[in-house]
Amino acid sequence: MVAAPRHFGPRISLFYTGFFVVGGLVTPFFPVWLHLRGLTPEQIGVCLAFPLAARLVFMPLGSAFADRAPNRRFAIILFALLGLLLFIPATLVSGYWPILILTGLATATLGMTMPAIDALALTGVRRFGLDYGKMRVWGSISFIVVSLVGGVIIGHFGNGVLSPLLIGSYVVATLSAFLLPVTPPEIRAADDAAKPEVVSARSILTSRSFLVVIISASLITATHAVFYSFGTIHWEKLGFTGGEIGLLWASGVVAEIGMFAISGRALRKVAPERLILFGAIAAIVRWSLFPLATNLWTSLALQMLHALTFAAVYAGMQLAVARDVPEEMTASAQGIWQTGSGLALALATLLAGPLYGHLGAAAFPVMTIAGVVAVVVLMLPKGRRVSPTAPERAG
Repeated sequence: MVAAPRHFGPRISLFYTGFFVVGGLVTPFFPVWLHLRGLTPEQIGVCLAFPLAARLVFMPLGSAFADRAPNRRFAIILFALLGLLLFIPATLVSGYWPILILTGLATATLGMTMPAIDALALTGVRRFGLDYGKMRVWGSISFIVVSLVGGVIIGHFGNGVLSPLLIGSYVVATLSAFLLPVTPPEIRAADDAAKPEVVSARSILTSRSFLVVIISASLITATHAVFYSFGTIHWEKLGFTGGEIGLLWASGVVAEIGMFAISGRALRKVAPERLILFGAIAAIVRWSLFPLATNLWTSLALQMLHALTFAAVYAGMQLAVARDVPEEMTASAQGIWQTGSGLALALATLLAGPLYGHLGAAAFPVMTIAGVVAVVVLMLPKGRRVSPTAPERAG
């Protein structure tokens, strides 16, 4: 095993921490910030959907650039810095279109750091024997802490503090990028040489069983659209404080982490389709009851279902890839899954604005339609599964 560059793992963890400082503020409070800027629910929905759609184009471009850059740290610094430079003027302009374009490009550009940092982290796993989970978990911890602390700060100072907080989160992500390690040139050359030949995703799509999993998981992901867009605004209308709203968002991530913690040995005994089915049923229950949860404790109880509506579905998807897809095609399979779920969520987010604008809290139960369709899809005949290959590998 080749010795890792100094503090390789902790420096990767530090960037995950910095990146999710942005997520810990943007996910719960960005819709509030847009509302504060005078945008309508319909316009907020478009602002949230635009970067999701842009990501479908930006991600492949960012990944290609990161592979060709002098090193992946260079690419990550560039993407993070561009995101910061785009977001700062977004806090200064007024009007729907400037805000839409600047925030959308800032979010999508910062998001391009993810394939590069994951590639850098996986180099640490393959070449230096590091534990990916131990590096990545600091991102989830950061999200929880920032959601809680951000909620308390906003509750104390008011929503007017959101702009400096959001800018500060982009600054933290950018500064953490400068501290990333650089993979030794000989290691990167070996990794590049070892890349498998690109395999057409078309052969994966011939598997009906895989399509069933992709479609159902994407539909369940889409059920979160109104919640991601207007969950905080809904809780504010119920009179929850900023600290309570931060606690609610953090509790969902805690439930998610708990599910991932048992998704190794324990959940390997459960069929992927059954895990996804649990997620679909939980989504139907969660969004049907969401308008009825008008106090903190009932809202916290529903947030625990995030362990099923997100984490169980995600784990089921990964188990299905491991079971059904040949090893040399897993990257293509992940790409199809991410594209499918991203497209479904983007379309649902576009609908979320008009739905919430016309129905208010009643828009949350509308999302159960996608959950019901997911259940129907999962009940369809699966067809013949692809048998994964297991080529022998030298030492």
